[in-house]
Amino acid sequence: MLGVLTFAACGTSGKTSLSEDAFLFWLEHSYESELYMQDRVMLTDAKGDAFLIRQLDSILLKITSHLFHRSLPQASDQQDSEAFRIGRTIPIDNEQLLKQCAETMRQHTPFILPSLGTEHRWSPEAWKYLGHGYWHRLGRRLAHRQKDFPTPMLLRSKLFFCLACGWTSRYCITGTEEALTQRIMNYPDHSLQPHQLFAESYVLNQGNLYMTFLTCENVLAGHPHRKGRQNDPLQKKLSYIRHDSKELGDNYGAWYHFFGIALYGMFRTRFTSVSVADIESMGSYFMEGPDRQETLINHYGALFGYRLRKMIEEGSWKEN
Repeated sequence: MLGVLTFAACGTSGKTSLSEDAFLFWLEHSYESELYMQDRVMLTDAKGDAFLIRQLDSILLKITSHLFHRSLPQASDQQDSEAFRIGRTIPIDNEQLLKQCAETMRQHTPFILPSLGTEHRWSPEAWKYLGHGYWHRLGRRLAHRQKDFPTPMLLRSKLFFCLACGWTSRYCITGTEEALTQRIMNYPDHSLQPHQLFAESYVLNQGNLYMTFLTCENVLAGHPHRKGRQNDPLQKKLSYIRHDSKELGDNYGAWYHFFGIALYGMFRTRFTSVSVADIESMGSYFMEGPDRQETLINHYGALFGYRLRKMIEEGSWKEN
Protein backbone atom coordinates (compact mmCIF):
# COMPACT_ATOMS: atom_id res chain seq x y z
CA MET A 1 0.00 0.00 0.00
CA LEU A 2 1.22 3.51 -0.75
CA GLY A 3 -0.03 4.99 2.47
CA VAL A 4 -2.59 4.69 5.22
CA LEU A 5 -5.68 6.86 5.06
CA THR A 6 -6.24 8.30 8.51
CA PHE A 7 -9.34 10.04 9.84
CA ALA A 8 -9.68 12.70 12.48
CA ALA A 9 -12.86 13.72 14.29
CA CYS A 10 -16.08 13.86 12.27
CA GLY A 11 -18.76 16.53 12.42
CA THR A 12 -18.17 20.01 11.02
CA SER A 13 -14.56 19.79 12.19
CA GLY A 14 -14.01 16.44 10.44
CA LYS A 15 -10.97 16.02 8.22
CA THR A 16 -8.88 13.40 6.53
CA SER A 17 -5.16 13.31 5.98
CA LEU A 18 -3.00 11.24 3.64
CA SER A 19 0.65 10.39 3.47
CA GLU A 20 2.45 12.23 0.66
CA ASP A 21 2.76 9.01 -1.35
CA ALA A 22 -0.95 8.26 -1.00
CA PHE A 23 -1.86 11.80 -2.00
CA LEU A 24 0.24 11.54 -5.16
CA PHE A 25 -1.27 8.14 -5.93
CA TRP A 26 -4.82 9.51 -5.90
CA LEU A 27 -3.66 12.56 -7.82
CA GLU A 28 -2.03 10.58 -10.62
CA HIS A 29 -3.94 7.34 -11.05
CA SER A 30 -7.47 6.98 -9.78
CA TYR A 31 -9.54 9.98 -10.78
CA GLU A 32 -10.59 8.54 -14.16
CA SER A 33 -11.92 5.26 -12.76
CA GLU A 34 -13.70 6.51 -9.64
CA LEU A 35 -16.24 9.30 -9.19
CA TYR A 36 -15.38 10.85 -5.86
CA MET A 37 -18.02 12.03 -3.43
CA GLN A 38 -17.62 12.76 0.27
CA ASP A 39 -19.50 10.36 2.52
CA ARG A 40 -19.60 12.66 5.57
CA VAL A 41 -18.84 16.23 6.56
CA MET A 42 -15.12 17.01 6.16
CA LEU A 43 -13.97 20.62 6.10
CA THR A 44 -10.55 19.39 4.99
CA ASP A 45 -10.28 16.26 2.87
CA ALA A 46 -6.93 15.27 1.37
CA LYS A 47 -8.22 12.45 -0.82
CA GLY A 48 -11.01 14.62 -2.15
CA ASP A 49 -8.49 17.38 -2.89
CA ALA A 50 -6.39 14.99 -4.99
CA PHE A 51 -9.44 14.06 -7.07
CA LEU A 52 -10.49 17.70 -7.33
CA ILE A 53 -7.10 18.85 -8.62
CA ARG A 54 -7.12 16.20 -11.34
CA GLN A 55 -10.69 17.04 -12.31
CA LEU A 56 -9.69 20.69 -12.57
CA ASP A 57 -6.94 19.64 -14.96
CA SER A 58 -9.62 18.48 -17.41
CA ILE A 59 -11.37 21.85 -17.47
CA LEU A 60 -9.21 23.72 -19.98
CA LEU A 61 -9.71 21.14 -22.72
CA LYS A 62 -13.47 20.99 -22.04
CA ILE A 63 -13.79 24.76 -22.28
CA THR A 64 -11.76 24.81 -25.48
CA SER A 65 -13.91 22.05 -26.95
CA HIS A 66 -17.09 23.91 -26.10
CA LEU A 67 -15.87 27.18 -27.59
CA PHE A 68 -15.33 25.37 -30.88
CA HIS A 69 -18.30 23.01 -30.79
CA ARG A 70 -20.88 24.69 -28.52
CA SER A 71 -21.38 21.43 -26.68
CA LEU A 72 -22.75 22.30 -23.23
CA PRO A 73 -25.52 19.73 -22.49
CA GLN A 74 -27.92 22.25 -20.99
CA ALA A 75 -27.64 24.52 -24.03
CA SER A 76 -30.08 22.31 -25.91
CA ASP A 77 -32.70 22.84 -23.21
CA GLN A 78 -33.27 26.49 -24.06
CA GLN A 79 -36.76 27.07 -25.43
CA ASP A 80 -37.20 29.34 -28.41
CA SER A 81 -40.22 31.60 -28.47
CA GLU A 82 -40.99 34.79 -30.36
CA ALA A 83 -42.83 36.03 -27.27
CA PHE A 84 -39.91 35.40 -24.91
CA ARG A 85 -37.61 38.29 -24.03
CA ILE A 86 -34.87 38.25 -21.42
CA GLY A 87 -35.68 40.80 -18.74
CA ARG A 88 -33.42 43.72 -17.97
CA THR A 89 -34.72 44.67 -14.52
CA ILE A 90 -33.15 43.48 -11.26
CA PRO A 91 -34.72 40.10 -10.37
CA ILE A 92 -33.78 40.03 -6.66
CA ASP A 93 -34.87 42.63 -4.10
CA ASN A 94 -31.90 42.40 -1.75
CA GLU A 95 -33.37 44.74 0.86
CA GLN A 96 -36.57 42.76 1.15
CA LEU A 97 -34.76 39.42 1.19
CA LEU A 98 -32.36 40.61 3.91
CA LYS A 99 -35.34 41.68 6.02
CA GLN A 100 -36.99 38.30 5.53
CA CYS A 101 -33.81 36.44 6.49
CA ALA A 102 -33.38 38.62 9.58
CA GLU A 103 -36.98 37.90 10.54
CA THR A 104 -36.30 34.17 10.28
CA MET A 105 -33.28 34.53 12.56
CA ARG A 106 -35.26 36.51 15.14
CA GLN A 107 -38.09 33.98 15.11
CA HIS A 108 -35.73 31.19 16.20
CA THR A 109 -33.89 33.16 18.87
CA PRO A 110 -32.72 32.14 21.49
CA PHE A 111 -32.87 28.46 20.55
CA ILE A 112 -30.93 29.02 17.31
CA LEU A 113 -28.46 31.89 16.93
CA PRO A 114 -26.78 32.82 13.64
CA SER A 115 -23.07 32.21 13.11
CA LEU A 116 -20.95 32.63 9.99
CA GLY A 117 -19.41 29.16 10.21
CA THR A 118 -16.19 27.91 8.62
CA GLU A 119 -15.66 27.17 4.93
CA HIS A 120 -14.15 24.05 3.38
CA ARG A 121 -10.43 24.48 2.81
CA TRP A 122 -7.55 22.79 1.04
CA SER A 123 -5.88 20.10 3.12
CA PRO A 124 -2.23 20.66 4.16
CA GLU A 125 -1.21 18.03 1.56
CA ALA A 126 -3.02 19.87 -1.23
CA TRP A 127 -1.94 23.32 -0.10
CA LYS A 128 1.70 22.25 -0.13
CA TYR A 129 1.20 20.89 -3.65
CA LEU A 130 -0.60 23.88 -5.18
CA GLY A 131 2.54 25.88 -5.88
CA HIS A 132 5.27 23.54 -7.19
CA GLY A 133 2.63 20.94 -8.11
CA TYR A 134 1.70 22.75 -11.32
CA TRP A 135 5.14 22.11 -12.80
CA HIS A 136 5.01 18.50 -11.61
CA ARG A 137 1.65 18.02 -13.33
CA LEU A 138 2.87 19.77 -16.49
CA GLY A 139 5.94 17.53 -16.61
CA ARG A 140 3.81 14.42 -16.19
CA ARG A 141 1.52 15.57 -18.97
CA LEU A 142 4.39 16.16 -21.39
CA ALA A 143 6.24 12.97 -20.45
CA HIS A 144 3.24 10.64 -20.62
CA ARG A 145 1.14 12.52 -23.20
CA GLN A 146 -1.84 12.68 -20.88
CA LYS A 147 -5.07 14.03 -22.34
CA ASP A 148 -5.60 16.71 -19.71
CA PHE A 149 -3.61 19.89 -19.30
CA PRO A 150 -2.87 21.28 -15.82
CA THR A 151 -5.00 24.21 -14.72
CA PRO A 152 -3.07 27.01 -13.00
CA MET A 153 -4.47 27.08 -9.47
CA LEU A 154 -3.04 30.50 -8.54
CA LEU A 155 -3.51 29.58 -4.87
CA ARG A 156 -7.28 30.14 -5.15
CA SER A 157 -9.51 28.64 -2.48
CA LYS A 158 -11.18 25.25 -2.65
CA LEU A 159 -14.58 26.94 -2.31
CA PHE A 160 -13.83 29.13 -5.33
CA PHE A 161 -13.12 26.17 -7.61
CA CYS A 162 -15.99 24.02 -6.35
CA LEU A 163 -18.51 26.81 -6.86
CA ALA A 164 -17.09 27.75 -10.25
CA CYS A 165 -17.38 24.16 -11.51
CA GLY A 166 -20.64 23.24 -9.75
CA TRP A 167 -18.92 20.54 -7.67
CA THR A 168 -19.74 21.54 -4.08
CA SER A 169 -22.17 18.60 -3.73
CA ARG A 170 -19.25 16.22 -4.30
CA TYR A 171 -16.40 17.84 -2.41
CA CYS A 172 -18.15 20.05 0.20
CA ILE A 173 -21.14 18.26 1.69
CA THR A 174 -23.01 19.47 4.77
CA GLY A 175 -24.92 16.33 5.76
CA THR A 176 -28.31 18.08 5.67
CA GLU A 177 -28.91 17.90 1.92
CA GLU A 178 -31.37 15.01 2.07
CA ALA A 179 -33.40 16.63 4.86
CA LEU A 180 -33.63 19.92 2.93
CA THR A 181 -34.70 18.08 -0.22
CA GLN A 182 -37.51 16.40 1.69
CA ARG A 183 -38.71 19.75 3.03
CA ILE A 184 -38.65 21.34 -0.41
CA MET A 185 -40.74 18.50 -1.83
CA ASN A 186 -43.54 19.36 0.64
CA TYR A 187 -44.16 22.67 -1.16
CA PRO A 188 -46.65 22.99 -4.02
CA ASP A 189 -45.14 23.32 -7.48
CA HIS A 190 -43.78 26.76 -8.40
CA SER A 191 -44.37 28.12 -4.88
CA LEU A 192 -41.07 28.03 -2.99
CA GLN A 193 -39.55 31.49 -2.47
CA PRO A 194 -35.84 32.22 -1.75
CA HIS A 195 -36.50 33.34 1.84
CA GLN A 196 -38.42 30.12 2.52
CA LEU A 197 -35.53 28.00 1.23
CA PHE A 198 -33.20 30.01 3.47
CA ALA A 199 -35.48 29.45 6.47
CA GLU A 200 -35.70 25.69 5.97
CA SER A 201 -31.94 25.32 5.61
CA TYR A 202 -31.20 27.75 8.46
CA VAL A 203 -33.12 25.60 10.94
CA LEU A 204 -31.61 22.34 9.67
CA ASN A 205 -28.10 23.78 10.02
CA GLN A 206 -28.73 25.31 13.45
CA GLY A 207 -27.93 28.85 12.37
CA ASN A 208 -24.60 28.09 10.68
CA LEU A 209 -24.89 30.44 7.69
CA TYR A 210 -22.07 28.88 5.70
CA MET A 211 -23.72 25.48 5.95
CA THR A 212 -27.14 27.06 5.37
CA PHE A 213 -26.22 28.50 1.97
CA LEU A 214 -23.97 25.60 1.04
CA THR A 215 -26.79 23.11 1.65
CA CYS A 216 -29.05 25.15 -0.61
CA GLU A 217 -26.34 25.23 -3.28
CA ASN A 218 -25.72 21.48 -3.04
CA VAL A 219 -29.41 20.67 -3.37
CA LEU A 220 -30.04 23.15 -6.18
CA ALA A 221 -26.93 22.37 -8.24
CA GLY A 222 -26.23 18.70 -7.60
CA HIS A 223 -25.67 17.99 -11.32
CA PRO A 224 -25.74 21.34 -13.13
CA HIS A 225 -24.31 20.33 -16.53
CA ARG A 226 -26.87 17.93 -17.93
CA LYS A 227 -29.84 17.82 -20.26
CA GLY A 228 -33.33 18.12 -18.88
CA ARG A 229 -32.15 19.59 -15.60
CA GLN A 230 -35.13 21.95 -15.41
CA ASN A 231 -37.54 18.98 -15.34
CA ASP A 232 -36.40 17.57 -11.99
CA PRO A 233 -39.35 17.28 -9.54
CA LEU A 234 -37.44 19.44 -7.06
CA GLN A 235 -36.87 22.18 -9.62
CA LYS A 236 -40.61 22.36 -10.25
CA LYS A 237 -41.12 23.43 -6.63
CA LEU A 238 -39.17 26.66 -7.19
CA SER A 239 -40.92 29.91 -7.95
CA TYR A 240 -39.77 31.71 -11.09
CA ILE A 241 -37.39 34.43 -9.91
CA ARG A 242 -36.18 35.78 -13.27
CA HIS A 243 -37.82 38.94 -14.66
CA ASP A 244 -38.54 37.74 -18.20
CA SER A 245 -41.52 38.34 -20.42
CA LYS A 246 -42.54 34.71 -20.02
CA GLU A 247 -41.42 31.96 -17.66
CA LEU A 248 -39.12 30.28 -20.18
CA GLY A 249 -35.70 31.40 -18.93
CA ASP A 250 -33.16 29.25 -17.07
CA ASN A 251 -34.76 29.33 -13.63
CA TYR A 252 -32.57 26.38 -12.57
CA GLY A 253 -29.44 28.48 -13.10
CA ALA A 254 -31.00 31.55 -11.51
CA TRP A 255 -31.51 29.80 -8.18
CA TYR A 256 -28.19 28.05 -7.80
CA HIS A 257 -26.23 31.03 -9.15
CA PHE A 258 -27.79 33.27 -6.52
CA PHE A 259 -27.22 30.98 -3.54
CA GLY A 260 -23.73 30.06 -4.71
CA ILE A 261 -22.45 33.60 -5.21
CA ALA A 262 -24.19 34.76 -2.01
CA LEU A 263 -22.27 32.06 -0.15
CA TYR A 264 -19.02 33.27 -1.71
CA GLY A 265 -19.89 36.89 -0.91
CA MET A 266 -20.27 36.11 2.78
CA PHE A 267 -16.63 35.06 3.04
CA ARG A 268 -14.92 37.58 0.75
CA THR A 269 -14.61 41.33 0.51
CA ARG A 270 -17.23 43.24 -1.41
CA PHE A 271 -14.77 44.00 -4.20
CA THR A 272 -13.59 40.40 -4.53
CA SER A 273 -17.02 38.79 -4.55
CA VAL A 274 -18.54 41.29 -6.99
CA SER A 275 -15.51 41.00 -9.28
CA VAL A 276 -15.76 37.21 -9.31
CA ALA A 277 -19.51 37.43 -9.98
CA ASP A 278 -19.02 39.80 -12.91
CA ILE A 279 -16.17 37.72 -14.35
CA GLU A 280 -18.35 34.60 -14.12
CA SER A 281 -21.06 36.42 -16.03
CA MET A 282 -18.53 37.38 -18.69
CA GLY A 283 -17.49 33.75 -18.99
CA SER A 284 -21.11 32.68 -19.38
CA TYR A 285 -21.52 35.29 -22.11
CA PHE A 286 -18.85 33.59 -24.22
CA MET A 287 -19.92 30.05 -23.31
CA GLU A 288 -23.70 30.33 -23.56
CA GLY A 289 -24.52 33.76 -24.97
CA PRO A 290 -25.78 36.98 -23.35
CA ASP A 291 -28.23 36.72 -20.45
CA ARG A 292 -28.85 40.00 -18.62
CA GLN A 293 -30.84 38.25 -15.90
CA GLU A 294 -28.00 35.90 -15.01
CA THR A 295 -25.59 38.83 -14.92
CA LEU A 296 -27.84 40.70 -12.49
CA ILE A 297 -28.40 37.63 -10.33
CA ASN A 298 -24.64 37.07 -10.04
CA HIS A 299 -23.91 40.73 -9.24
CA TYR A 300 -26.67 41.23 -6.69
CA GLY A 301 -26.14 37.78 -5.18
CA ALA A 302 -22.56 38.76 -4.32
CA LEU A 303 -23.80 42.01 -2.76
CA PHE A 304 -26.44 40.08 -0.79
CA GLY A 305 -23.87 37.73 0.73
CA TYR A 306 -21.62 40.62 1.73
CA ARG A 307 -24.55 42.54 3.26
CA LEU A 308 -25.71 39.48 5.18
CA ARG A 309 -22.29 39.02 6.75
CA LYS A 310 -22.17 42.70 7.78
CA MET A 311 -25.62 42.31 9.30
CA ILE A 312 -24.38 39.41 11.44
CA GLU A 313 -21.14 41.13 12.44
CA GLU A 314 -22.91 44.36 13.39
CA GLY A 315 -25.84 42.61 15.08
CA SER A 316 -28.38 44.57 13.03
CA TRP A 317 -30.33 41.35 12.30
CA LYS A 318 -31.77 41.71 15.82
CA GLU A 319 -33.54 44.97 14.90
CA ASN A 320 -37.12 44.93 13.60
